[in-house]
Amino acid sequence: MTGVLDDRRDLVAGVLGEGSLVPAVRAALDSITPGLARAFCVVPAVPDPAPLTDLDDGRLDREVGDALAATLAHVQQAAATFAGGGRLVVVLPHAPLLGTTRGAAASAVTNGVLSMARTLALELARDRVTVNVLAVDADAPSVRALAAELEALLGDAGADVTGQEISLTAGAGLGRLRP
Repeated sequence: MTGVLDDRRDLVAGVLGEGSLVPAVRAALDSITPGLARAFCVVPAVPDPAPLTDLDDGRLDREVGDALAATLAHVQQAAATFAGGGRLVVVLPHAPLLGTTRGAAASAVTNGVLSMARTLALELARDRVTVNVLAVDADAPSVRALAAELEALLGDAGADVTGQEISLTAGAGLGRLRP
């Protein structure tokens, strides 16, 4: 876990997780002006692309089950620090959320975490904890855009924003196609 303390030393924002977007999230948090609510960004590890034929029971347990279990553990770790409220932002790569070739395991993790975040937003609202998801272009994450969105969600203006799925993809893959 990494963290950033503001001048008052009582408000903290940190990063939990092992996903490939951790460095971009750390850089974004480091560039945010002090004054954040108690907050954590959770960045799950997402499996690398692989053919569907490689997704056997062992790989399913290791890469999907372990990633979901680790994400839940990180959420529980963060929630334990949220006495009186807090903010949780889950940062996911956007491509597997929408579906990619050779991405069954990655899709299972990202969409499982997205569904978990939606439920957590409802469940943790009673404790004044907001939960939102940022779907980021993992190939070229914009630290500037990520910092701006994190500052909005983690600052005073984000106190009532919860249960949102926000895409930071520079216009690529803006969402699911609907018939």
